[in-house]
Parts: sequence; structure tokens; C-alpha cells
Amino acid sequence: MKMDANALAPLITPALVIALFAWLRSDLRRQAAEVRSDIADVRTQVADLGRQVGDIRERMAKLEGTIDGFVAGRRDRDAA
Repeated sequence: MKMDANALAPLITPALVIALFAWLRSDLRRQAAEVRSDIADVRTQVADLGRQVGDIRERMAKLEGTIDGFVAGRRDRDAA
């Protein structure tokens, strides 16, 4: 069964369109997987940042208490 060029011409455009959509679909799936991975990384980093901020708050509260105690001690000493 021999096909000439005129018989194949109507099939070229649909074949190219199907191939293009198949390629786009696979590329979009790959990129979606990368985006999901990036989002997971960002969530991890935000959680770590939240822990660091909590640690800084604790340290600031401790420092504030130390300074308040120091200032109160000086006030009491200066008042006497």
C-alpha cells in the first residue's frame, strides 16, 4: 500500500498539533512538579524562620527582664 505526498498532506497538521499538545502536557507536568517542590522548600524555610523569630523573642524577653532588673536596682540604690 503506497501513499503519495498528497494523501499525507492532510495528516501532517493534526499530527503536529497532537505532538505539540503531548509535549506541552508533559512539560507542564514537569514544571508543576518543580513548583510543588519549590513550594515545599518555601514552607520549610518559613517554618524555620518562625522558629528563629520565636527564639529571638525569648532572648529579647530575657534581655528586657535583665535590663528592667538592672534599672530597678539602680533606682532603688539612687533613691536611698
